Amino acid sequence: MTNAGALIFTPEKRKDVRVIFTRTVKVFSQGRLQGQFPARNLSLGGLFVEGVTNLSLGQDCHLELCETGHRSSLILKFRGIVRRATKDGIGISFTSMEDDSFMFLQTMVLYSSDDPIGVAERFLEDFVPKAASA
Repeated sequence: MTNAGALIFTPEKRKDVRVIFTRTVKVFSQGRLQGQFPARNLSLGGLFVEGVTNLSLGQDCHLELCETGHRSSLILKFRGIVRRATKDGIGISFTSMEDDSFMFLQTMVLYSSDDPIGVAERFLEDFVPKAASA
């Protein structure tokens, strides 16, 4: 019997559920529009934006997403920091957002998830007070 090699286990570092997200976002940094880029995935904690190659790790940025419906439009604004940079784009961690932007994120993650019940339970964990230990 031969040893095929040690198994390597890398735990998932992300704490938030990620979903596929195919929208275009405007990326601003240092007060300037860097461009409009496709987002690949989304979570309550951040998103991955394809094609951005001119921002570096730790750099602050501002994102705008325009959601257009039948009767109204909504411009969602997020502040973030670049936490990951690859040849394909950047991973941005959200640092702040308006209430309506957060509600939009919750809705998108909930309805795009393979496990909406599990996602809803995670949302509730953030709002339901934990019982004190006796």
